[in-house]
Amino acid sequence: MQKIIIPTDFSDLSNYGLSLAVKVADHTPSELHLLHVINLPSHILLNNDGELMEDGEMDISIPRKQKEDALLKLEAIKSQTKHTVSYCVCFGHVNEEVVKYAEKTEADLIVMGTHGATGIKELINGSHAEYVAMHAQAPVFSLKCDRSDMEIKSLVLAGSFKEDDVPHCEMVVNLQHAFNAKLHLLRINTKDNFISDSEAITHMKTFAAKHNLSNVEFAVYNDNDVEEGIIHYAAKENIDVIAIGSMQRTGLNKFIHGCVSADLVNHVFKPLLTFKLKN
Repeated sequence: MQKIIIPTDFSDLSNYGLSLAVKVADHTPSELHLLHVINLPSHILLNNDGELMEDGEMDISIPRKQKEDALLKLEAIKSQTKHTVSYCVCFGHVNEEVVKYAEKTEADLIVMGTHGATGIKELINGSHAEYVAMHAQAPVFSLKCDRSDMEIKSLVLAGSFKEDDVPHCEMVVNLQHAFNAKLHLLRINTKDNFISDSEAITHMKTFAAKHNLSNVEFAVYNDNDVEEGIIHYAAKENIDVIAIGSMQRTGLNKFIHGCVSADLVNHVFKPLLTFKLKN
C-alpha cells in the first residue's frame, strides 16, 4: 500500500475520511494524496491541461480564486500531517475526477467520507462514494461518521467464496496484517440463496488456504437479505471494518438486481472497504 487518495471538500465529513487515511498510513508506508474538485458553470471552458481557458467574454476570477483558496487549505493540512502528503486541485465533476485521478496516480486505495443516499436519490444518483466504489479500479474505504478513535481489531469479509477470481482482496489482507486484526469470513444465507453450513465453511476454508490467510474465523449467518445479514453480523460481533466485493451495475440492471456493496456504502455506519469483483 503506497498511495492513498483522499477526496476533500474541507467539510467535517471529508475530515473523517482524512483521519481514517492517516490511521491507515500510521500502520503502512503510505503516501497521502489530497484531491479537491471545483465544479464549474457550463459556460466556463478548460484547456487540454484542465486549466481555466482565458476568454475576454468569460469571468474566470471566481473559480481562479476558489483554486487559490483551496491550495492554501491543502497546504495547511499538509503542514499539520506527519506523513508524506501531495495535493491537487482540479476542475470538473467530483465523481469523474476522483476516478480519473486515482487511475492517473495508480492509487492503491481511495478513502472518502460519505453522506450516503436514500430513497429516490439513491435509485437515480446514489452517492459520490457509491459512484467511486462502482467505477474506480482501486479499493474504496468509505465512512459516514468520525472514527478517529477507532482501533481496527476485526474485519469481516463477506461473500460466497465460490469464485476463484477475487481481485484486490489483498487490500483486506494488507489491512488485517497492518493492524494485527482478526479476519472474519462471512457467508450470508437467505431463503433464496441457501447452502448448508458445512458446504459454506468448506468454500471459506478453500479460499483461506488459497490466499494464505491466518487469524481467521469462519461464519455463516441467516437473514432476510445479504445487506441486512452483514449489518446484523457486524453489530453482533462488534466488527470494526466491513469488506465486500463490488460489481458495476447501472441503469435498469441496477434497479432490478441492485448491488449489495452499493447499498452498504449508502446505509452502513461502520467503515466499509469495497473492491472489484469479476463481472
